[in-house]
Amino acid sequence: MAAIENAPRRLRDNRDFRFWWGGTVLSAIGDEVTLIAFPLLVLFLTGSPTHAGLVGGVAAVPPLLLSVPIGVLADRTSRRALMLGGSVVSAISITSIPVVHLLGELTLPHLYVVAFVNSVAATVYRIADTAALPRIAGEEKLGEAASQSETIWGISAIVAPPLAGLLFETAGPTSPFWIDAVSFVAIMVCVLAIRARLGADKPYPEVSWRQDLTTGARVTLSRPLVRALTILTVAGDFLFAGIGLLLIVMVRENGASGLETGTVFTAAAVGGILGSMLAGRVEDRIGMVPAVLTKHWLTAALFPLLLVDLPGWATGLVWGLISFQISILNVIQMKYLMSVIPNSKLGRVEGFLTFIEQGSLPLGYALTGVLLGLLGTTSTLLAYEAVLLVLAVFATVSRGLRTPAHPDEPARSSG
Repeated sequence: MAAIENAPRRLRDNRDFRFWWGGTVLSAIGDEVTLIAFPLLVLFLTGSPTHAGLVGGVAAVPPLLLSVPIGVLADRTSRRALMLGGSVVSAISITSIPVVHLLGELTLPHLYVVAFVNSVAATVYRIADTAALPRIAGEEKLGEAASQSETIWGISAIVAPPLAGLLFETAGPTSPFWIDAVSFVAIMVCVLAIRARLGADKPYPEVSWRQDLTTGARVTLSRPLVRALTILTVAGDFLFAGIGLLLIVMVRENGASGLETGTVFTAAAVGGILGSMLAGRVEDRIGMVPAVLTKHWLTAALFPLLLVDLPGWATGLVWGLISFQISILNVIQMKYLMSVIPNSKLGRVEGFLTFIEQGSLPLGYALTGVLLGLLGTTSTLLAYEAVLLVLAVFATVSRGLRTPAHPDEPARSSG
């Protein structure tokens, strides 16, 4: 991947990156606001928790069905056009909710359709956005760019939930969607303002769509280190998909108030932000592979503390420390992937990773609910801990984490 000529010494001096950062912040906050507002609105209209859950289930379908072909498009076509197209579709679909509500015609089927369409558009935007980031930041700033990307999601996790709840209660049940719709217009302005060429290198190789659809998987699985990191990430996503439900049940059983329950998730977001800020220093100090091992063993060591009858704030502290570790690893892995995967294939790899990671989430969430119902909180926590220990052992003995870089990858020091 070619570095940007005359790139600024500091990433914050990079005009294109500032616009990217602004657009991505708005996108992340908008996504989180919608995620909160959808079930609230469904409950307001129907009073049915079942439909509230099903709307979320509908939104989970597009990443499973479309991530891989969208990844191909992100490498075949203009990533800027995909980002703009995703924003336009999201703006129109989200705006339809408050407009139709004002007309008194808002129905449950309409919400299902919007949830699906908006999820398609969001998937398009995210994959194209990730594939475009190395072009915007430049090769020498990938670590800082990955850190900023992870920080954005921590910011949205802090800002969006109270914002969505406040708007819902004070300005009306569809008011959060107005804010989200306006954010998409601002995102389009930011994307248009970026001057860097965001597409992959041309000419595009003449291969069939069938070959293209499998490229992301082949590139990912052919690199031992990338393959090992992917296995660990997907297993972690599967395990922690239902962690929010588990923590809520656990702290409520321990007598925590609603406010204390909320602080658990605030602590997680703060831990994530701090981890993203310090990830570069951690990698510089100990190297990527030791950071992976440290994260998995420390997480396995911290998690049993949740078995103790802790007050809400202490539970939040433990989960915040775990989130701190997870965030560090997310940044290091994102930097590594952007460094070793050719930009011409990054969209397809990101599409494949999105497919397998998103596929693990609904299954993991459902399993957590089943375990809580069958075994109770303590046994479910013990089951989580057993899996964490297995992952730590796998990371320690994995050949992928000890195998030299793939022939196509640049040589890297271990520390």
